[in-house]
Amino acid sequence: MHSLSIFARPPQQRMVQNLRADPALSLSLVGGPLMGKSLFLAHVAEALAADGGGRPVVQIDCMRVRAGERPPVAPAAGGEWIVLLDHVDEIARWRDEDRRVWADWITQPQPERGLLLASRRPLYEMAADSAAGAAIPYVQQSFLGLIDADESMRVVGAATLAHPGSESLTVSVVEWCGGHPFLLDRVSELLADVVGMLPPGQTIGALHAPLLRLRLAAAYGWPLFDRQWQAVVGSGAQEKPIVAVLRLLLCRPLRFDELSPLQVAPMNWLLVQGLVGIDGHSYRIFSPLFQEYLAPKLQVDPPVSTTGVADQDAVHALVKRESHRFTPQEKSLLLYFLERPGVIVSVDELLAEVWRRPDGSSRRVQEGIRRLRRRLAEFNGVMGAIDNEWGQGYRYVPVKRLDEN
Repeated sequence: MHSLSIFARPPQQRMVQNLRADPALSLSLVGGPLMGKSLFLAHVAEALAADGGGRPVVQIDCMRVRAGERPPVAPAAGGEWIVLLDHVDEIARWRDEDRRVWADWITQPQPERGLLLASRRPLYEMAADSAAGAAIPYVQQSFLGLIDADESMRVVGAATLAHPGSESLTVSVVEWCGGHPFLLDRVSELLADVVGMLPPGQTIGALHAPLLRLRLAAAYGWPLFDRQWQAVVGSGAQEKPIVAVLRLLLCRPLRFDELSPLQVAPMNWLLVQGLVGIDGHSYRIFSPLFQEYLAPKLQVDPPVSTTGVADQDAVHALVKRESHRFTPQEKSLLLYFLERPGVIVSVDELLAEVWRRPDGSSRRVQEGIRRLRRRLAEFNGVMGAIDNEWGQGYRYVPVKRLDEN
């Protein structure tokens, strides 16, 4: 776990002071999927306990509240207390009666109560959808955003100290993580993971950048990107031009002065959710790995090119590492294609060399290719793809080279 400062946005100590103020204040912390809200609340709880202010602290996770459960009451009548309420946006999913009870409890001013809400959605957005966020004008709202480049460099640089030679990878890893706390928090584990995949005595270095990139995308990026995509799907993207803005960003960064009035609101939403970052005077999708994940979702074709030997070695290593996710037939078929990147392979050749059944049916190959494509889709493009060359056979299209991002 890296240092506390990476999560302290806004400054944690100021939030603790506001919760301990007299009268106590109500605060709100907003951030996208896996941005570190729950961890931030845990740090606040520790700081409150160490502060010695004497006010009892009650922590509630709305995802664990049972149907019909009532809001908490003060430990003592008229006593001062502090409530940390996580996943408050889950209230919008509850039954009307339960939602109304909790919304009233949240919105009712209580000078003796300090309140800190953590939510994936801004309160103004929740207010537009339900009573859960209505009438909370007194709550001071803060946002957890992406980590800036200097802090990201510090975190990644600290992780590389344990693996001599890996310092040459720092800039690339920072770019791939894109400042997202979830990815940055896993860099040490990622480096150790890749080092464990190397032959005994071999030191990790720049040559292993493709392998590191593949592993980061497949093992760590995928869970995050799936959560982020679900946030887009559940945001009412059809009613808002969120998807249209993402498609534009997939092509190139957008300067501040390029946004139309209709694009301002969706861009703000993307910033709050941590899907978009700021680079100079432009908006950009926060990570090139997320760009590759989004391309098929939004039906935007990424550039395709051949790959180098190091990239192919990285794919081979990843297949070996994730072999439990492939059937023996899928693995044999993929490895055959990996040895022939960009080469059209006929159905007859596959029947003879992979299935060892030269007299077999072409339907067998079609079904095998279908299954392999479905398996490759689980890795969001980092293992390449199988193209169909009509009338000729199939062709393996490798992942893009690292230096062409």
